[in-house]
Amino acid sequence: MRRAWRWWLPPAALALLLTILFIDPFAGDWDALDYTVNAVRGQPSSMLFGRMLFIFTNHAAYRLARALFGLQTEHAYLLFKYMIVAQTPFAVVACWTLARELTASLSAATVAALMLALSPLFIVYSGQAMTETPSLLLVSVALVTHLRGVRARKTWQVFAGAALLGLCVNVREPVGFFGVWLLVAPACYGWRLKGRELLLTATACAIFLVCALAPFALWWLFDVNGYRQAWYGWVASMRAESALHPVKPGNLLPFTQLFIIAAPVTVVLLPFALAREWRKRGWTPLLALALVGLFCNLMLLANYSTVINARYQLTGLPGLVPLSAAYLVERWTARTRGNTGRGVAYACATVVAVSLLFGSLVYVFTRQTLANHGMTKEYLARLAKLPTDAVVMAGGQTVSVNYYRGLGLGRWDVIGTGGGWPGARLTQQIEWHLQQGHRVFVDVDPRLWSMDTWHEQETHALVKLADRFRFRYHAATFYELRPPDDDTARDDPNLRVLLNKPRSRFK
Repeated sequence: MRRAWRWWLPPAALALLLTILFIDPFAGDWDALDYTVNAVRGQPSSMLFGRMLFIFTNHAAYRLARALFGLQTEHAYLLFKYMIVAQTPFAVVACWTLARELTASLSAATVAALMLALSPLFIVYSGQAMTETPSLLLVSVALVTHLRGVRARKTWQVFAGAALLGLCVNVREPVGFFGVWLLVAPACYGWRLKGRELLLTATACAIFLVCALAPFALWWLFDVNGYRQAWYGWVASMRAESALHPVKPGNLLPFTQLFIIAAPVTVVLLPFALAREWRKRGWTPLLALALVGLFCNLMLLANYSTVINARYQLTGLPGLVPLSAAYLVERWTARTRGNTGRGVAYACATVVAVSLLFGSLVYVFTRQTLANHGMTKEYLARLAKLPTDAVVMAGGQTVSVNYYRGLGLGRWDVIGTGGGWPGARLTQQIEWHLQQGHRVFVDVDPRLWSMDTWHEQETHALVKLADRFRFRYHAATFYELRPPDDDTARDDPNLRVLLNKPRSRFK
């Protein structure tokens, strides 16, 4: 195992290089902005279990950087983003270590690490202040720790691995499905689930649950900083979103498409790898962890978001890539008549070629979406043209308004999109704001309004406002909405042009 760094260093360095090269086009991802506001405030996310480890680690880094270097609040996002970038090579090395533990092969581990490093979605989200990269890192470390403990029957490692796996839930909740591994692993390594071994397994599961749920439970029970109300608001928003995107059998098709995009080589080879491993070696830890990883991703079908957000498909990769990599190396070695070096080279070339092909296609189809996300960087300059207490209809940049307000740079209110869209009550809500003396503005930039999925309903509702209100041009692409009897408002925002937008080829 000497000089193992020669095997893990190339994929780790490649992952870091690609992340740095592609970091700018993805600046301003919307969920990342929410996390940034939470981290600056020291308030956990209202999403599910709060992602507390992620949020409060960033909050501690922000407080430290502010004390030592005078970091300004509006630059906190850059701090959090580059913290994630720094974790990228470590996530790849952790994946390499996990694959080596499972396969006992340096070459298979290297191909597995390359599969992760060249995942188009891993490249994208390793340049964001988001939870994908740290969750992959922590999950891999937790699985390695627990695996070694079970194999060597070391109690402290079993418990440490279970605790780390539980903490992963406080980074990204779906990885909690890896908790099944705590039950499966002992059977893979010959444990007889009775007496002491049964007690150790049960205790490990209890530790996992405590580490996973206790932080959220305490914050919610004691209602710290009014957290409970925010959490119920998130629940209501999710119900509204779920009504627009019901869970149905038809979701399996977009789910599979996004799964392939996340890890094209891994997913295509997976059925063959599973069958071959079972046929040749039976119930092995390598096979078991792959099934657990597949289970983690399949469980995501229970939530509507998995057919909208491709990044969720990264969840099960730590369990999936070792088996697919081992299968690919084995097949290429057999085709080269036992020449291991050539087999590994061909396996690496296959991963690189397929990943470049899929990555290029993804970039072509999502280029406009990425550009729209990048608008967040410049949107503060637009908002500066409005009164600081204006009510803003900003479509796809609603999150930017909330973000800059959350950082204390304005007091804008929003008529939101998605779960925050008032639907049939849109007209009444605008009228109420006008009656209260609030100034209401709409940004008519076509890039902010879409004709895809539920956004089409919002865009049609926006266009119909021209029949109920008058408009006055304000600045940039902003128009102020006025009552129908305001004769001073005679400008035409030409809202109907928004209906001519083509649908996205990739969502």
